[in-house]
Amino acid sequence: MSHQFWCDHTGPFAETKSGTVRGYKLDDLYVFHGIKYATAKRFEMPVPIPHWDGFVDAITYGPVCPTMQKPSVGPMKMHVLDPCFGYRFWPEDEDCLYVNVWTKGLHDGKKRPVMVWIHGGGYGTGSSVEQHSYEPGHLVSENDVVVVSLNHRLNILGFFDMSDYGEKYKHSNNMGLVDLVEALKWVQDNIEEFGGDPGNVTLFGQSGGGYKIQALLQMPVAKDLFHKAIMQSGIDYPYPDEEKKTGDVKKVTNAVLEELGLTAETADEIQNVPFDDLRKAYLKVSRELSAQGVNTGFGPVKDDYYLGNACVYGFSEKAVNTPVLCGTCQAEHYHLLGDFSDYHMPYEEKYERVKEKFGDRTDEMIEIFKKAYPDDDILNLFHMDWFWRKGTTAYLEKKTAVGGPKCYNYIIAYTYRVFGGSPTFHGSCLPLVFNNTSEILVFNEPATVKLGMQMSRAWASFARTGDPNHEFMPEWKNFTNEQRATMVFSENTECRVNHDKELIDKHLEYLPYKDTFEMIMGARRRHIEADQIVKV
Repeated sequence: MSHQFWCDHTGPFAETKSGTVRGYKLDDLYVFHGIKYATAKRFEMPVPIPHWDGFVDAITYGPVCPTMQKPSVGPMKMHVLDPCFGYRFWPEDEDCLYVNVWTKGLHDGKKRPVMVWIHGGGYGTGSSVEQHSYEPGHLVSENDVVVVSLNHRLNILGFFDMSDYGEKYKHSNNMGLVDLVEALKWVQDNIEEFGGDPGNVTLFGQSGGGYKIQALLQMPVAKDLFHKAIMQSGIDYPYPDEEKKTGDVKKVTNAVLEELGLTAETADEIQNVPFDDLRKAYLKVSRELSAQGVNTGFGPVKDDYYLGNACVYGFSEKAVNTPVLCGTCQAEHYHLLGDFSDYHMPYEEKYERVKEKFGDRTDEMIEIFKKAYPDDDILNLFHMDWFWRKGTTAYLEKKTAVGGPKCYNYIIAYTYRVFGGSPTFHGSCLPLVFNNTSEILVFNEPATVKLGMQMSRAWASFARTGDPNHEFMPEWKNFTNEQRATMVFSENTECRVNHDKELIDKHLEYLPYKDTFEMIMGARRRHIEADQIVKV
């Protein structure tokens, strides 16, 4: 199939506050890649780009934030998941503050809903380019929305507490979030030129992208920069040691400075340390401190800029008053277990697998599981996600209890044909939301085409009005504590009420939330060691 491409001396051009950019047009879409929205010195606040003369090309993606650990064939063998995600890697550079824009119209005065995509990868890795799944062409073309994606500082560059070493480092522990605020300011200042409505901006993100949106809802400085939020497999429900983190991040900083031979008087020299040396110093002290029980993970820390996790410190006014849509995949951590061949087993072997986890309560759990998912393989009970699902529903419970606009919940409970059968895993939502299933190998199934249409239209409808309902799926009721409505996306998509509450509650009665998290994070293969599972 041939496409129509346009990019020459006549454009297409767009006028931003900093100057003119030239993108390209492909069929009915105008596309601008790699527009610089800010610049920043290491660990310091971002500043807007000075105005330039002439025009700057915005035809290819800008560099992405450097990562702490380079792609490799490690114990998780993530490369084997390429058919499920469509991985791609891009040049890295600390100068990584770029946005990308897709739209059907330029400077035409139409007030299109704006959807700002925030990529996954926790707080330490990932980029707006990392997966082919992130390409939003179909989402934009079919729904007439404007999509913006972006890169920002991550890991030690975005979440490293230098605040004890100078006023310019005051927000260094949350610099990755500061970058997001700066990108959203760019959207407010420029999106009308790209046919978008700055008064109707929806954030959507998966995994770490969801975590960051949850954090932005707790940042007063961002309260006027967006209006709705979609968090996909990305509710950062607090761990029991949430309040311990502030002290731990300072221990990490001091240990890294010491490893680099720097003191309080020479701390500014960290600006000139090559990133690879900085990376190695962090990895070394991280291993040592982790062994002592110090939390060395990357992530935001409560201060006067970020109000802290809503479930610990309370919901901000913005978090209360923002419409939210969030949900999960049925077997989020399935891809972490490293074995994709177990669904061909006889029923008896599947039963024994489930029994490894639930012991003499196996029959009870299977019965409850079948009430929630009557058509599903019982092995889905073994692979069932409890961590993200419980965290998401707990967040919704707390949010709806404090009032505010309607909230919506979903779960994707579809089984792919790949590997002889695969439940929906972490990231399965991506090709469906962006409706580009044809681009990702394992999503080339007739049923996923329908799911992609249903989900992408629901996301666009929510961005347009705050209500995800549309004519191509059943009515999606809002979530309340009395009626926990969940849209179950599957071959027979339907909205169900309280369908898995008993299942979640009963599982947590046997396996506490924190233990579930630690079990998931420790999973590197299908057969988890017996002492990593709480026998019941």
